[in-house]
Amino acid sequence: MSADSGNLKIDEIDWRARIEANLNRASAQRVRALFSEINPHLVGDKMFESRWSDIRKDAAVLVPIIPRAHGYTVLMTVRSVDMPSHAGQISFPGGKAHPEDQDRTATALREAHEEVNILPDVVDVIGALGVHQGGLGFSVTPIVGIVDPQADIKPCPREVAEIFEVPLSFIADLGNHITEKREHKGIHYNMFATPYERFHIWGLTAGILRTLAETLQDDGEAS
Repeated sequence: MSADSGNLKIDEIDWRARIEANLNRASAQRVRALFSEINPHLVGDKMFESRWSDIRKDAAVLVPIIPRAHGYTVLMTVRSVDMPSHAGQISFPGGKAHPEDQDRTATALREAHEEVNILPDVVDVIGALGVHQGGLGFSVTPIVGIVDPQADIKPCPREVAEIFEVPLSFIADLGNHITEKREHKGIHYNMFATPYERFHIWGLTAGILRTLAETLQDDGEAS
């Protein structure tokens, strides 16, 4: 997206209204099997697909959008190196669904409270993006919510090593979303990535950001 969208400058766009208007798009609601999507040449490759699980584990994350004075931002976390899965990786607050969770929104809000102290009553949930399927068998539902900028946000040290925020205008620029070439046991494959400053966002989290970016486009701009 350029610095101007029609006659609107990037910092004048009503991001909330745009998300609300675009969430029902097919591109926002489709189930994304992220790895297969960008690696069709490896679908069915037994040696490579041994890294992935066919048993789907339901999970949800909160995509926390914060209306700061200087513009909208998206809060993200760096997971603790002591976590049993995705240690040290960048993610959204979230985790596996529990039996007591009423729905995936409840899962995302519970996890956000546990991980970064965002209370459910300071989140205005706009809606959900479609399920994103990643490695290790997770089927993740991203819940998009506007967080009160006065919220007392702080990390749970056991789970979160660091919190940072990315400008929503940066995420909305499709040019900031790339695919990287990687290699595993001699097999080359692609991975979604959204590098931002010193933070290297990749994998399922970057795939969710890509879907969000498409949802932030005007009609006809998403690709």
